[in-house]
Amino acid sequence: MDATVFRWVLVIIAILLAVGIYLFSLHQSRLRKRSAMENFTREEIDSAFIEDEQLRHELDNLNQILRDDDADAVGQIEINPAREAAKTPYALPDPEIYVPPDIARKDEDRLISYHLRHEDFRLITGEEAQAAARDAGLVRNRDNLLEYREDGELLFTVASLSAPGDFAEIESLEFTTLGFNCYVDFDACADPQRAFEALLRKVDELVRALNVKVYKPSQELLTISDVTDIRAELA
Repeated sequence: MDATVFRWVLVIIAILLAVGIYLFSLHQSRLRKRSAMENFTREEIDSAFIEDEQLRHELDNLNQILRDDDADAVGQIEINPAREAAKTPYALPDPEIYVPPDIARKDEDRLISYHLRHEDFRLITGEEAQAAARDAGLVRNRDNLLEYREDGELLFTVASLSAPGDFAEIESLEFTTLGFNCYVDFDACADPQRAFEALLRKVDELVRALNVKVYKPSQELLTISDVTDIRAELA
C-alpha cells in the first residue's frame, strides 16, 4: 500500500470516530433526561399541587373582597340617594313671571312698571303679602288687584307676578306669589309725576317689609340712574 492510500484511510477512520463520538454523546444526553423524568418524586408532584391550591385560595379571597366592595357601594347609593342627587350639575330654570294681558299690551311710553320679588324667586305667602299691602295702605279693587289712592285719586296699581295675576285668593292659606308688579298707568291717573313719587315711596316700604329687590320689566335691577331719568321725563 502506497503512502497516499494510507493517508486517506487514516482520514476516513478519524471522520468515523468523530461521528461516532458525537452520536454517542447525543444518546447519553437523551438517557439522562429520561432518567430525570422517571425519577421525579411524588413529594415534588404533591408540592406543585399544594402551591396551585394556595394560589386558587388567594384568588377566591380576592374575588370575595371585590364582591363585598361592590355590595358596599350599592348599599351606600341606596341608603344615601340624596347625596347623589346633590351632585347633579343641572339647575332648575327660573319660574315664569306672569304679566296680565292689559299691562303687556300697554305702550311703554304710557306705563311705568316695577317688579318686586326675591332674587332667588322664592315665593311670598299670602300672609306676608297681606301684611305688607296693609302696612303700605294698598287695598283690593273690584278686579282683585291692589291699588293705592290719595284723596280718592288712583295713583298706581299692583298685580301679582304669578298667574292669574290677581289677589283674589290672598286670604287663602294656599296662596303664594312670586311678587308684586307695581305700575303707574298714565291713562288712568291725572298726575303721572305725583303718581310716580307715590309709587317710589310705597315701593320702598314694600321692599323693607318683604325683603325683596326691585326689577325693571327687563328683569334688570332698578338703579338710581333709572329713577333720575324718569323724573326728568315727567318734569
